Amino acid sequence: MLQWQPYALIPLAGAVICAIVCWSAWRRRNSTPAARALALTTLGIVAWAAVEVLMYSVSTLDGQITVGLGIYPGVATTVLGTFWLSRVIVDRDATLRPVVWALLLIEPIAITAAAATNGWHHQVIASGTLVGDPPLVVAQVGLFFWLHSAYSYVLLTIGMLGVVKARRTATGLYRRQLTTMLVGPALMSSVNLLTLWLLANGGTVDLTVIGFVLAGVTFWWAVFRQGMLRLVPVARSFVFERVTDALVVIDRQGQVIDLNPAATALIRKVQPALPDNLIGLPYHVLVPGYGPRDRLVDGERAVLAGDRQIDLDIRSGDLTDRTGASIGRVVVARDTTELNDKKRELAAANEQLQEQLRTIERLQEHLAEQAIRDDLTGLYNRRHLMHTLDAELSLAEGTGQPLSVVLLDIDHFKYVNDRFGHAVGDELLVAIAGVLSSSARQGDTVARYGGEEFVMVLPGTTSEQAWNRAQEWRLRCAATAVPTDQGPLSATFSAGVACYPSSGTSSAVLLNAADKALYRAKAEGRDRVLRADTLAA
Repeated sequence: MLQWQPYALIPLAGAVICAIVCWSAWRRRNSTPAARALALTTLGIVAWAAVEVLMYSVSTLDGQITVGLGIYPGVATTVLGTFWLSRVIVDRDATLRPVVWALLLIEPIAITAAAATNGWHHQVIASGTLVGDPPLVVAQVGLFFWLHSAYSYVLLTIGMLGVVKARRTATGLYRRQLTTMLVGPALMSSVNLLTLWLLANGGTVDLTVIGFVLAGVTFWWAVFRQGMLRLVPVARSFVFERVTDALVVIDRQGQVIDLNPAATALIRKVQPALPDNLIGLPYHVLVPGYGPRDRLVDGERAVLAGDRQIDLDIRSGDLTDRTGASIGRVVVARDTTELNDKKRELAAANEQLQEQLRTIERLQEHLAEQAIRDDLTGLYNRRHLMHTLDAELSLAEGTGQPLSVVLLDIDHFKYVNDRFGHAVGDELLVAIAGVLSSSARQGDTVARYGGEEFVMVLPGTTSEQAWNRAQEWRLRCAATAVPTDQGPLSATFSAGVACYPSSGTSSAVLLNAADKALYRAKAEGRDRVLRADTLAA
């Protein structure tokens, strides 16, 4: 049965104010992490206050107790939201990992379940009586209620201690916003703690509803008067106090309103006679040579500090409010004297180093070329061949063009070495390498595979085209002779041709296919070229 309860207007007012703040925060949820946290916090207060309004509007004892047990989802949401908010207003990069959220949700779920089953154990609300007219319930709470309260205040204390620590080093608007964020939860917690103390000592008045209004008003003030959700919450000690560049903030009248320790040190170095307190001084007195009418100009500036010159790199930028109106400027200055001295020293040494580097580059190029060349023939070696073949296969796969590999072996080369000696054998290898190299087209790769074996990689060449070219090489090699003490010596070769993709799609498979064709050519009498794709026939 419902009743008219004027006392319900207090939590209703708090719910309305917090609902406005919640909606405003949610609309700005993508601008700063604090917006989502504030939306969650005020949503919890709205839910909590709404249950209180409904509870006060019920006239029966059982009805008020039953409805009152529904506050815990809102209470838990408020506590979690406040804890999260206390983290992100101090450090925007602060995150709560999923495992932390899971742990934080254990207690809210437990107290909600306990409230739902209170009729069995009576450890949340043990009993209650109605007092006054219209009647209000005065509850006698149980063990679970006190455990929940202790958990909530421990979590809130941890969060608020972080805000207190950040506030100690904050200045300006950020400090005022942190103060507001301390006042809101503190007022609500103080009123709630007073209510808990009254309950523990036989009191009958629930003052928590007043806390709703106080919290709503402070959050409203933070959002709509202090622009909290426009603030990028970063620890000031990292973006202002500890930055090594000198930072000076001046207002529209050209007076210093803030500066960091690096700026103080630099100004003392340049102008040691200035007063201890630099706040409020016109900016032009900070740097020698500036006059009241001089405008800040970005760039390098040399100033005299006593009998020495100091080089300064000065940069500045406008500070504007949300309407775009100028509210001042921030000046960033850096002492570049030492840097410029080093630049001049480096410039002197650089010219000497350049010639040394050019010499080293030439040597490196020579060494790099030697590393991929066969010492005897001057052709590419096997390592370079495999790297090139892999690259050409990838290119062929992308373009859909064929690619052929020719593997050849000099016939009876062991006999040449045994009869004429290794020196003659080497001359023969060099001569054949010369024939193959001179026959290569642009894009072809000719390599010594090992011993008396050579490999030619022919991009864009079909199996038949590769076979025709190999036949030309075979005839040219047979017509090439090297002198020996027993007269001119020539040699023939046997070769196998494999083509991508018909004979294989990898380097190893292609070379193996060409090798099989080569040994079939050897078996069929040598001095011939066979194609891998015709072996079955």
